Amino acid sequence: MARQLRFMIRRLGPALFSWSNLVPLLATLVYLINRFAFSLDCVLPYEFANYHLTDLCGGIVFPAYVNVLTRVVLGREIICGLGSSLLLSALCTVCWEVLASCVLHFGTADPIDALMYFLGGLVYLAFYKILPREGKAA
Repeated sequence: MARQLRFMIRRLGPALFSWSNLVPLLATLVYLINRFAFSLDCVLPYEFANYHLTDLCGGIVFPAYVNVLTRVVLGREIICGLGSSLLLSALCTVCWEVLASCVLHFGTADPIDALMYFLGGLVYLAFYKILPREGKAA
């Protein structure tokens, strides 16, 4: 057990700090700026900046998060094609737009948010395919 844990910890650095995580890191930065520093509605439409940008950023960041976890635990990334990206986006939509709106009093189901998860997943996948990764020729 301890040996497996050490092996996973050794995989964590390369999994986190890879070129394929550049866009998710930028999406996280955009989210943090919009949420905690100042609203980006000064450069983006108000509705988008305040209601949908978070979901777009989440759609970009979540596949990277899943890939970091699976790379550490399994030794390989599982969100690397269109099918897996669309499946993860669909699962996120069900969890955050359907189940959360049933459970949380402030949750609302919004089809535009669902579209943002899918769009974010496709943005992540596009950059995942073109940016260099460990084990892939640059």
